[in-house]
Amino acid sequence: MKKLSYQEFDAVAAKQWKQNIQSGLNGADYNSALLTQTNEGVNINPFYHQDQT
Repeated sequence: MKKLSYQEFDAVAAKQWKQNIQSGLNGADYNSALLTQTNEGVNINPFYHQDQT
């Protein structure tokens, strides 16, 4: 079985991910549609990226 290597893929910045997601929302508000919070008050983002520290 071939070992997977993520080095084959180009890196994509968090800003690019967010722009791509927003284009798929067809005008819906990003924050309203995708950002959620647990009952304990923990914010959950639609994706996490190494750019975000």
